[in-house]
Amino acid sequence: MYNPTINSLRQQSIEKAKRLKEILVSKYDFLPVVKINGSEKSKNSVISLDDSQNSKLEYLNLGNYYDEKWRKYPVANIVVAKNSVARIPLLVKMGYDPVGPQDGDGILEFKSSNTSAKLNFIDNENTDYDAEDKYDLKDSEYGDEFVLEIDAKALSRGTEFTISVFASDDDDGLGKTSKRKGICGKFNIKVVQQDVFLEEELEKSFDVLSIISQEHRKQPKEGEYSVNYCIQGADRFLGAIVNNQKDFYAYDDENEKRLNSPDLSNAIARAKKIKELGYGFDYKEFDANIFGFQEIHNQDKYGNNPTRKLFLKNKESVDNYFQSMIKNKIGIHIFYLSIVDGFHTLFIIIDNKNPRIPTYKIYDEDGETSSKGFLKNIGAGLIGQSQWVYTWAKPKFGYWAKLNVSLLKFQRK
Repeated sequence: MYNPTINSLRQQSIEKAKRLKEILVSKYDFLPVVKINGSEKSKNSVISLDDSQNSKLEYLNLGNYYDEKWRKYPVANIVVAKNSVARIPLLVKMGYDPVGPQDGDGILEFKSSNTSAKLNFIDNENTDYDAEDKYDLKDSEYGDEFVLEIDAKALSRGTEFTISVFASDDDDGLGKTSKRKGICGKFNIKVVQQDVFLEEELEKSFDVLSIISQEHRKQPKEGEYSVNYCIQGADRFLGAIVNNQKDFYAYDDENEKRLNSPDLSNAIARAKKIKELGYGFDYKEFDANIFGFQEIHNQDKYGNNPTRKLFLKNKESVDNYFQSMIKNKIGIHIFYLSIVDGFHTLFIIIDNKNPRIPTYKIYDEDGETSSKGFLKNIGAGLIGQSQWVYTWAKPKFGYWAKLNVSLLKFQRK
């Protein structure tokens, strides 16, 4: 006769015996978890373990041989450089709590779904990349720290592929060699897209901007930096990113010599020209309808009386545009920006390395402006920059200028 209580106890006994068997067998198994080493910095790459609406994670089930805390394995999304070797710091963790003598080493095998991606492994505990000793995958141990190198030069931008990691036992000297071979890690890789950048690619541009801002703030009476330098500064920043002095404004500060001077008479026309040259992913104009203003009968610092205080009427359309440009694109995004009918030229850097909380900063020829913060508040940044230019331009030109905003999303050719 069927007795649910007895049947339940019998089932529990079976599960307990099965688990006990797994524990006893596991001492001969090499059961690592190969994961991102979060205490070390990657190079020429972006690693994201964010699981949100803007960046979904895949999860692996490593199986019952692993302790419960390790079974659900998050698969990191990794963006790697195309023309430089990406370096990903990794860590080997023990996947179970040991009972008695254990097998502490074994063999790791990395399999790429795209054979054109070249993999290399560096044994470097500090991952400072000074030492280049090769890491021996056939002699891996719990606690090892090493670096996975990915050379994606043979792949097209935007190519996606996976790297799976498998573990097996070696001749461990415990009297038995386990036949078990199982997955112990995985990474989803994407070669950085045409309109997405990595931090390392912007280093030269920020060096150029540092020189520009230092020289321009001196307010010289003559020479290169004696003029309003916003459009030149933005052009030089973009040119330095793609190492192009032929199509972008270029100046040799050391020799005080202008190297190239394209037509920079109008920022809106310049944005369209940059796109025509192949360096624009998307061009967008917001007309004055996104702004409103309140007339205030007080004198502002530019002498306007009455003056006008701006506000954003259509925040949603601004937010939606930027979100559409960065969605599912982990990394750094750059926008060439002109405001108030082209009277001022700036650029926006959007940091989307953590897709859950993307941030922005607006720069001009004097460097980082006060407009920065979470991307969801970028409308306030556009208002902040437009406000002072709008009120500054009124006495200078004798009329209230158009409140349009033009944006060019920058890309490599």
